Amino acid sequence: MSGPSPARSMPGASGVPAKSRTPARAPISWRPSQRAMRLLTAAVCALVPAIVFGAWWCVPLAAAPLLMLAAHGGAHPTRIRAEVDVPERRCFEGEVLTATIRLAADAAAGWTRQEYLPPRTREDHGFGSAPAPSGVRLEALELTGAVITVRLLIPRWGRWSLGAVAIDVYDTAGLRVAALHADLGEVEAFPVPAPDDTVLVPQRFPDRFGEHSARVPGEGVEFIAVRPYVFGDRQRRINWSATTRRRELQVNTFEAERAAEAVVVVDALSDLPQPPAPSDPRPRSTLDLAVRGAAGLAQAYLKAHDRIGVVTLSGRVQWLTPGSGNTHLYRIAQTVMDLRKDFTYETGGLNRLPTRVLPRGALIYIFSPLLDPAV
Repeated sequence: MSGPSPARSMPGASGVPAKSRTPARAPISWRPSQRAMRLLTAAVCALVPAIVFGAWWCVPLAAAPLLMLAAHGGAHPTRIRAEVDVPERRCFEGEVLTATIRLAADAAAGWTRQEYLPPRTREDHGFGSAPAPSGVRLEALELTGAVITVRLLIPRWGRWSLGAVAIDVYDTAGLRVAALHADLGEVEAFPVPAPDDTVLVPQRFPDRFGEHSARVPGEGVEFIAVRPYVFGDRQRRINWSATTRRRELQVNTFEAERAAEAVVVVDALSDLPQPPAPSDPRPRSTLDLAVRGAAGLAQAYLKAHDRIGVVTLSGRVQWLTPGSGNTHLYRIAQTVMDLRKDFTYETGGLNRLPTRVLPRGALIYIFSPLLDPAV
């Protein structure tokens, strides 16, 4: 799962589109701004002495604020549009996403305050009294003209809500203000695979062509022995040196090349926090270690052109039948990401798996803290 961004590596893949534009439209409710309240306060402070103490010379002092409030009372936009553009909806954990918000109005307006609203997080009982690590972290929030640029760090794998941006819209005089919220949508953060190049092979391979030498005769490159020629053997298999010595046709036999099959089982029924590694600042838990280990194992098998599947044990058992290829690697990642959605976990029992999910002769890898009695 290394290399280019998944959104560029998998054009047209199912799921969240790689490029998303979400226009935000909401009813606009205008209210007096702080500038209008200051002008009104100045006018009241000037009129009170004139009425209470008869100091009529204070009336002209209230005229200027009142004239400013009356002169600019009706000039404000009636429709405001915020278009959210997130070019990459898929990334790896630890990467920074850039979102752009383009603002437009049907009349002259100003944009002053922008505030990032993080996604609503739910309590994570697996982390006890410690606060659950956030799935999104604000790196920068900039306003250039009518364009807002938001840079967000995705520190953990999973499907995360990116939150929203609150924008204050002012009229031309700055006397009225309206609040606008632009929702940034969601993102899929793939886990970074743990480095693992070890691929275990079973004693018996399925009858499927691959790159591992099986201990049975077949079409391969690993030499076993020579045997007498049998009608139907290929001519290029004839060993002429052995034929000359034995005075009869001898052919070479080779080991068959087969593909291994494996299934990774990830237990998400329990999750315990783990101390961060000195060389890796990413948050860690038993589920994080299991998912990153499973991703590294899947990557190693797929590099060897083997077949690998995945089974996730949570409230509902999900599985992906063994397959091969880079596309299958992202299918595995998306299946595993269903375990976490803004730090919420389903609860329930285990169901029986279909036979095709666990093919005969496949190696089974189980990543589990062995804390739940259902495992």
